Amino acid sequence: MRLALLALIIPITLSAQPEFYGYFESEADIMQVAGTNYSFGYNKLRLDVEARPNDYILIGANMNIQQYWGQTTWNMLDFLPENIWKPIFQSEYVPDSLWVNELPYAIPDTMLLDNVYMRVTFPYFDLTFGRQQISPGVGYAWNPIDIFNSKTLLDPSYEQTGVNVIRGDFPLGSRSTITTIIQPEEKWSRSTKQVLLKTGLGSFDFELTAAQFDWNRTVFNMLSGPGAFVSQRTLTGGSLVGEIFGWGVWAEIANNRIENDSDFLETVLGVDHTFDNGLYLLMEHLHNENGIPDKADLSMDSFLQGLGGETHSLMQDYAFVYLMHQTFDYVSLSAIAFANLNDQSGSFGPQVDWNIFEDTNLSLQGSFSWGDDDTEFGLQDLGL
Repeated sequence: MRLALLALIIPITLSAQPEFYGYFESEADIMQVAGTNYSFGYNKLRLDVEARPNDYILIGANMNIQQYWGQTTWNMLDFLPENIWKPIFQSEYVPDSLWVNELPYAIPDTMLLDNVYMRVTFPYFDLTFGRQQISPGVGYAWNPIDIFNSKTLLDPSYEQTGVNVIRGDFPLGSRSTITTIIQPEEKWSRSTKQVLLKTGLGSFDFELTAAQFDWNRTVFNMLSGPGAFVSQRTLTGGSLVGEIFGWGVWAEIANNRIENDSDFLETVLGVDHTFDNGLYLLMEHLHNENGIPDKADLSMDSFLQGLGGETHSLMQDYAFVYLMHQTFDYVSLSAIAFANLNDQSGSFGPQVDWNIFEDTNLSLQGSFSWGDDDTEFGLQDLGL
């Protein structure tokens, strides 16, 4: 399939004077989790190409090549509190010789055709076909109305993987647009569907959305291992973003109705501001009714769904803070802090960015966690 797509794209791009761009990224990491040290890293090359055969068609694609080094097989039990996995893998009713203390997970090298799409501009609307970026919502660390992507709290703004959809954009005046997104499946009833209406009023922009999709959640069975539980999920919600007295403000809300399960609400509230001394501050709060309110009720399924990005959070209430200051001409200092307000755990990550040369950047980031060993972030000691 990939070769066929490339065979179609290359002749068109060659005849349309394509533009090539991209980047190379190399990263080295050291972290300590549950008393175990992990040393690893990767080298990544992203190559993008865009071409316009005429004024009405845009064709784009990008390929990611990522090669890992160091420790590339991890023990997933290191990332779970002992009170969660020991009753399952080291039960008192099972002989010691059958106890399990490792659940290996290998991180594979990848060569991925991440995005490949064609956008066709008609007089009254645009259609985009293929694997493309879909990122609804206005939140920085969390996006309750985004049904396609998941984020990591240590780097929420990192690029997201493309999704195979058909997208239509229908302008309605200068500040209003209706966007329809369809991810076809074998049956229309199981296809992912989302509609978004974006508009503006004064200094605020608004977005309303409705979506329906199959929600896959991991469930663990001791005999068969991880499996999947699928429910149809219907989401209605929206977002707003604007400015009040020099402070940026935003909100995002999603009401979720789950087939044969409990409904829940997710909300994000955020503010940001740049002070006179150049210090930039961003703060967000997430409330997720789907999360577990008490850590005593956490289960293996809860952690697997959280680690896999199937849920926006493990528990219900979280806070996120980001600080950044352009301290010198080519050096900026920043820090990220986030906390699980239910189990009183969190992490703090200071960072230094140095723009060494044009288009060349060196970053150094640390992370230091707090909380008990049976909490979400307390299990993760430190990282660099």
